[in-house]
Amino acid sequence: MRLVALALAGTLAACQAPPTGTSAEARSVEARIAEVERKGGTVRLAAFVAIDGVFNSELMAPYDVLHHTRFRDEADYVEPVVVSPDGGPVTTFEGLTVAAHYSFDAAPPADILVIPSADGSMSADLEDGAYLGYIARTAEAAEWVITVCDGAFPLAATGMLDGRVATTFPADRAALADRFPAVDVRDDVRLVVDGKYITSVGGAMSYEPAFWLVEHLWGPERVAGNAEGLVWPWDPAALPHLVVDRDSARLGAEAE
Repeated sequence: MRLVALALAGTLAACQAPPTGTSAEARSVEARIAEVERKGGTVRLAAFVAIDGVFNSELMAPYDVLHHTRFRDEADYVEPVVVSPDGGPVTTFEGLTVAAHYSFDAAPPADILVIPSADGSMSADLEDGAYLGYIARTAEAAEWVITVCDGAFPLAATGMLDGRVATTFPADRAALADRFPAVDVRDDVRLVVDGKYITSVGGAMSYEPAFWLVEHLWGPERVAGNAEGLVWPWDPAALPHLVVDRDSARLGAEAE
């Protein structure tokens, strides 16, 4: 967890000017996290990458799930924040205005990086150096990385999915495989977990990767509470998904 950096930020927020690209809400978040950690609690920071053209469902569905973890245990939860290129608001594909907590340059390290799909995820966004740079450096340091729908494309563009199994929006799986041949793209599942990378199909299923992560981190009882609060029929047994077991694969190769 990024406890030291956030605690320091919360402590200093009142006595120095905030860095460019940091909102007042971000300083409130930092102060809240610092107080939880002062009392011995644990908070994971989840950074949601938001750019103009981001799709509503791919941004807000996993945000809802992770945000609800605080209602289950105020001493051990995920704090989601929105990170935009300049720290200013972005306009979603559907026309909503979404405020950001941080800019790419000012955002603290994240424990969880979430990359939602955007209108340009398969095209213009893959030529955006600042966007891909933020994703690359944040994903490298993060404990977990989630892509939703075509958010798999910019992550693949960083090279971090090379040699791994992944999935994306069903209609775009062939395009992902064609553009990034080093990625093993699956078309028979809605969610793939390969190491710390969780890729998913998006759309109405955009809740699923966040629910999976909550269950992985805290267990079935905790995720059941989250699902009940969001009136979602979470049942991993009914979810077509794949968790890649690289340890078993490596042991099998060594035995041969």
